[in-house]
Amino acid sequence: MLVNKLKSLNNVTIHTHAQTTEITGDGSVVNGIRFKDRASGEDHHVELEGVFVQIGLVPNTEFLKGSLELSKFGEIVVDAKGHTNLPGVFAAGDCTTVPFKQIVIAAGDGAKAALSAFDHLMRTPVAA
Repeated sequence: MLVNKLKSLNNVTIHTHAQTTEITGDGSVVNGIRFKDRASGEDHHVELEGVFVQIGLVPNTEFLKGSLELSKFGEIVVDAKGHTNLPGVFAAGDCTTVPFKQIVIAAGDGAKAALSAFDHLMRTPVAA
C-alpha cells in the first residue's frame, strides 16, 4: 500500500532489486548513490541530496527463542519502558517491537531501557 502511494509522487523513484555499492560525495556532503541491479547486473548512479540507510529487516534474536517473548517477526516484545516478559530483562533498539527503526529512536529507547533497569535495581530488595 505504501509503495502504491509512493508511486503516485512525481518526485519519488522506487528501485527494486538494488544492491548499494557506494554512497558518493564531494568530501563534505552526499551527492549520490551507486547501486547494482541484482536482476540485470547493471550498475547505476543516482544523484541525490541525502540517504537513509537501512541494513536489514530481520532482527538477530534467534538465540532468544524460548527465553523471551518474540513477535511473529522475531522482534523482542517490549512495553513503553523497555520491559520484556522476563522481570529484570530489558531490551531496546531495532530488535524490539518499537516502530520506526532508526538510530535516533534506538538510542532514545536505549536510554529509557537503561533508566528502567536502574529503577528495577533500586526497587528490588537485596538478597541476604
